[in-house]
Amino acid sequence: MDIKKSHGFSTLLITVVISLIMALYVFSLLSVELFNSKKTQNVIISQELKSKSASGLQCAVDIILRSGQKPTSTSIDYAPCVDAVITAIQIPATSTYKVTSTATAGDAESTMSQLFMSSSMNGVKSAFSSSGDIVFNVSQTIDPYEGVKAGTGYNCSAIRSGGKVIIENGGDIVVRHPHDQNGHQKKDADKQLINCNSSHLTVSPKSSADYLGDIEENITDLDLFYDNFGMKRDSWAEAKNLFDTVITGEKRVETIEINQVSTDVEFLYVPGCGGKIQTIIDANQKEIDKVKVTPDYKPALTKYIWIDGTCSLNGMTYKQTADDAAGITVVIKDGLVTNGGSPTSFHGNLFVFDYSMTDAQLLAAWQTATVDEKANVANYDLSQMPFYFRGTFQTRGAFNLDSPNRQCRVEGSFQPGYSKGKVDYEESPFGKTVMLEGSWHDF
Repeated sequence: MDIKKSHGFSTLLITVVISLIMALYVFSLLSVELFNSKKTQNVIISQELKSKSASGLQCAVDIILRSGQKPTSTSIDYAPCVDAVITAIQIPATSTYKVTSTATAGDAESTMSQLFMSSSMNGVKSAFSSSGDIVFNVSQTIDPYEGVKAGTGYNCSAIRSGGKVIIENGGDIVVRHPHDQNGHQKKDADKQLINCNSSHLTVSPKSSADYLGDIEENITDLDLFYDNFGMKRDSWAEAKNLFDTVITGEKRVETIEINQVSTDVEFLYVPGCGGKIQTIIDANQKEIDKVKVTPDYKPALTKYIWIDGTCSLNGMTYKQTADDAAGITVVIKDGLVTNGGSPTSFHGNLFVFDYSMTDAQLLAAWQTATVDEKANVANYDLSQMPFYFRGTFQTRGAFNLDSPNRQCRVEGSFQPGYSKGKVDYEESPFGKTVMLEGSWHDF
């Protein structure tokens, strides 16, 4: 009987063990199937997320390229890109933007990105630029654009000219290491002084033979309009349409002598031009002051001003310092530009655009100049001089004379200084935003 019980118990034990083994085997098979199923599900989710993030990024790319705006522009709406969350940032201290598309499902995530570059942010490359000859006959102090860092210093740029840079009457050009508007030498992100390399810091030149890399002349194919606005100068009308406001001069007729014959010549003239510019500057400052009191306030700023016709800058006031937000761009097309008298300052990008004004019109425009503005010009060919400065004038930003076939003159105390923040506007409407090839990344 005991033998039978023992045998039965053994049989039962073996049966249980076999059943347990079978159960474990079945469980392992189910686990493998569950794992494979989960793996397949994850692969499907991953593929779906990648597809959505790719679709979202392509949607964002299409919107950016159609708009022509910077990816961070407030005028761009990424709401139609429903497959993913779109974010856009500017990479600090560059003209490059990163657009990221992120699709999520639970804890799973797929991210793709694309880099863009804005051509409108690469324009101003010097404190002072002229497409034609520029003549200085008194000493000038220039605070240059720091340019590209090379070694321990920077390849600074003080003057760029498509013509000659001429010094008369023992004048001097004093190029300093880059200074800010307070007269302090600029520092980099590490609080180190920004110094021009010795190869790019001209010291007291007496002729072009003394110029170093910071003063360039006779630059071929220099297109200042393209450099500043991302469009060829013949496409100026397209750029003009993007300006915030246009001031059109009134038609004026002056009688001049042409080949000893009295001739009536019509041209555009802006009465009180400098005062009109100053009014805009003052209105902008009031808006900027509101932001200082109420940080969430959205200022209504007039940043881009296009002027058609002769413009005397008298009426503008002197202010040594100004916020970067106060920087404006002023284009003065086909008009005589003069300054004389009281000290004047300008914060931003002043662009004299001599495009189609005839010699007769320019000569006639000189009849509108004040006694102070046209002092000492008797020996000059006024039909070839669209820009003449005397008095005291200081700029912080950039100064451009786009008059390729004429000669501009500075005979006063003129101190141009480069200021990136006043010419490099985040919401600039100019230029085209382009994709950087090979920068599509899948994370």
